[in-house]
Amino acid sequence: MRKQTEERIEKINQLFATYGEMTVRQIYYRLLGQLGLNYRQVCYLCKVGREEGLISPSNIVDRSRPIYGKKMWEDKKDFVEGISDMFNLDYWIDSKVRPQIWTEKDALSQVLYDVAREYNVDVYVSRGFLSISNKDRWGGSNIAVLYFGDFDPSGLFIDKDLEVSVAFENFERIALTEGMTKGLPSVPLKKKDPRTPSYVAQYGYDCGWELDALDPNKLKDLVKKSIEKYVDFDLQQKKEEESEIRRQLYDIE
Repeated sequence: MRKQTEERIEKINQLFATYGEMTVRQIYYRLLGQLGLNYRQVCYLCKVGREEGLISPSNIVDRSRPIYGKKMWEDKKDFVEGISDMFNLDYWIDSKVRPQIWTEKDALSQVLYDVAREYNVDVYVSRGFLSISNKDRWGGSNIAVLYFGDFDPSGLFIDKDLEVSVAFENFERIALTEGMTKGLPSVPLKKKDPRTPSYVAQYGYDCGWELDALDPNKLKDLVKKSIEKYVDFDLQQKKEEESEIRRQLYDIE
């Protein structure tokens, strides 16, 4: 293996030490500013690194391919312990507004949920434009939608489409906003996208920015701050109540 390849793989491992598990696209954006590599080169480094045992397979995640199956238990005791850990208290049942995280980016859903789960807030993934079926199921009254998406012609139109087609009380684009794009690596616009001309006319940009390019720690901080604006209860007290119920369930014979 060439010394340059080893050095680049070491850069990737340094990213894991800082951010934890990442998608290949997140790795690409973090390295873009340091090494100027294209996406294919990053894919190659991740492939070789894992094949040679230099990158732990668990550090690179692919969240776009879920596995479906039944949850199975070893015995009754294993089942009771398992369901005890699965119990989650509805922190928001008495709140005036219930926040939800919505995003077009399936690949970043776990990053968002890593923070949202601390507040028992759900994450909804549209994977681009929301299907008609889910437009009838999502939303509702007393909901605050905290939206995370790309800053490009389609990305900006997705939340506009949601605003007019899904019923909810409040909607706020948390990221990406125009101000957040400064200093982020950009991508060329899709010329065939029918929304490109109006985007260029409004913003004057010949490029767009993907949510994946945002520093993962910055992204997590945005999730935390956006949710905490709606917390109208004692979070620690809720967690203690939740833990006590789990303990009681654990003691069931």
